[in-house]
Amino acid sequence: MEKIYECSRCGVVSRASEHLCSPQRQSSKKDYCGSAPQRGTMCESMQDHLPFVCGICGRPAGQAELICKPWLTG
Repeated sequence: MEKIYECSRCGVVSRASEHLCSPQRQSSKKDYCGSAPQRGTMCESMQDHLPFVCGICGRPAGQAELICKPWLTG
């Protein structure tokens, strides 16, 4: 099973838990994508490494396959 983590502070999703301030393991993107993330201060270590955002809920992600409708942010 693939490991996916969501930061409980800002809603960023990533496969790398060490880059998140407050990582919580998720089973699949059905657990988080499609619901608006809490808006807090984004994890500093992730700010420069988030090329994608979900076009449905606005959730930021490091990898396109972790969100339902990936859009490039830059």
